[in-house]
Amino acid sequence: DGSSSMASICSGSLALMDGGINIKNHCAGISMGLIKWGKNNNEYVLLTDILGLEDHFGDMDFKIAGT
Repeated sequence: DGSSSMASICSGSLALMDGGINIKNHCAGISMGLIKWGKNNNEYVLLTDILGLEDHFGDMDFKIAGT
């Protein structure tokens, strides 16, 4: 599974290179997710290669991108 926003980041980097734009490095990213539980939400797990569980449980998902 993948994230459309991650596809946008990676394909945008490839399109710039293909178009002849001089960029210093490739751009890439990863989707992350956070699921919290426990009496005071003091227990948590960070997810990579997310499948949507964090959306279902109402917790956070975020994207990290860089060069």
